[in-house]
Amino acid sequence: MIILFGLMILEALVIIFLFAIIRNSSRNKKTIKEKLKELKSEHYVIVFLYIVLFAVIGYFLIANLFPDNPINNFGNYEISASDVLMTSELRSLYLDKDVFGGKTEINNESARMIVSAEPFNVVFNPKKIIAENTTAELQLSFLKPETEVYLNDKLIIPNLNNYEKVQEFSDTEVWVKNTLTIENYQTSDNAENFVYSNFPLQSVYSFVGFSGGVPLIQGYNKNKTRIETQFRDNLKLAVYAEGTLEIKFTKQDLNSYIGNDEYTVEIIDYQRKSHFNKVYKDDEENKDTGKQGEEQYFEIKLDNLPRNIYYITFTKDKYNKSADSTIKDIKINSNKVLILGNSLPWSNFNFYTKVDSPKTIGFMYWWKGKEQKIEQTGIKEDTIDLDKDWLNKKYEQKLTEKGDYNFEIDKGYLWIYSDAISLDKGGWFYLPKNADKKLIDSDVIIIDKTKLEIDGDNVSYKERVEINEGSKFKIQVLDEAKIYFGKAKIILESYNETAIA
Repeated sequence: MIILFGLMILEALVIIFLFAIIRNSSRNKKTIKEKLKELKSEHYVIVFLYIVLFAVIGYFLIANLFPDNPINNFGNYEISASDVLMTSELRSLYLDKDVFGGKTEINNESARMIVSAEPFNVVFNPKKIIAENTTAELQLSFLKPETEVYLNDKLIIPNLNNYEKVQEFSDTEVWVKNTLTIENYQTSDNAENFVYSNFPLQSVYSFVGFSGGVPLIQGYNKNKTRIETQFRDNLKLAVYAEGTLEIKFTKQDLNSYIGNDEYTVEIIDYQRKSHFNKVYKDDEENKDTGKQGEEQYFEIKLDNLPRNIYYITFTKDKYNKSADSTIKDIKINSNKVLILGNSLPWSNFNFYTKVDSPKTIGFMYWWKGKEQKIEQTGIKEDTIDLDKDWLNKKYEQKLTEKGDYNFEIDKGYLWIYSDAISLDKGGWFYLPKNADKKLIDSDVIIIDKTKLEIDGDNVSYKERVEINEGSKFKIQVLDEAKIYFGKAKIILESYNETAIA
């Protein structure tokens, strides 16, 4: 405004100067034509400069008094907290409701507090004809956000008041609750792997389509894992592998019931894509002899597999009265192997589990004479005595302290009820978590830097939108008096516009 005021004074002086020339000309009784003949070349330069000056002054006057004029925006439209007529429909870009407090300044930026949680619209209604299929970039600027902001009912700005930024990548940022931050973090090549490596059990909300798959698991190698225990009924394994996956196992039928003793083996990846499916037939001794049949040796080999988590399921024959076959001596060329869900070891078995939050391990035997003691070591030592009183009753061992737990089962012939176990600590890994569908007290938030930029008190959001006649973009804050509006801007990207006559 100071520059504009100076230009106006200068313009007034020029007008006075020209008026003096004309008046002097009239006194000397010389015509303007005669005076022009007397002008030298430098006089023409001065006149040209005056013309340029008038043009500049005129532009500034039009730009300030009529911000939506055709020569002012060139496809750019903006409404700012510093504007007086924010809700005027005479503007090409305006807000349809006055939900704002008075103008103030924050970090030298004009701002108005949003004093109502009532939604309002950014309305684009230009005084030009905008062609169909026009695209634009919508830019929104806020200050001191302490609440969530929604654009067309979609969350675009989270409330990060109790979060701390712990890692930044080229296109993402990782924010974590203040109570969960640690001194040292494992490094990763992207936000998803970073969250998996450092916060594997915490809830996650992501603005970038968090898949929860294919993490980079530390300590992985292709050393062989051997599960010698004999298992009856269904068995499900999770294996982390890359390249070639080799699985060797022995099938041995119990032959306790009439019917085919079959197992179906399927291998799928974490994204549920099937890589292998085969039925392993009966040993052809399908009478109820009660004597275990001959051992059958099988091998599966899959090549050129991408790094991933693969589920290997051994599913019993569903037509048999009870599970009448077993799987044992399983060998897998990966050191990262989990047993998922319930399992039924038919012989002695040792296993490990890790506790980060309280959980329960269950045991149950149903066969008389299979009373046994289970030794628990690790973070807490205990002996679980499954005596005669526990026949056909489920025993539950609560694990409340964080740390490592080891269990030694002497006889087997009992169910183990668990979410995930491994043979030892080296074989343990966490299964990836899926992202929360809604931001409800999530522990970790992944920000999309390509859309949301956070710079101290200043927060700006941008998104590519389609423009139609009278386009409206609904904005709503979750809490009133918790955030300041800065400005809104629309930049036409591809358009063909004609001024309305």
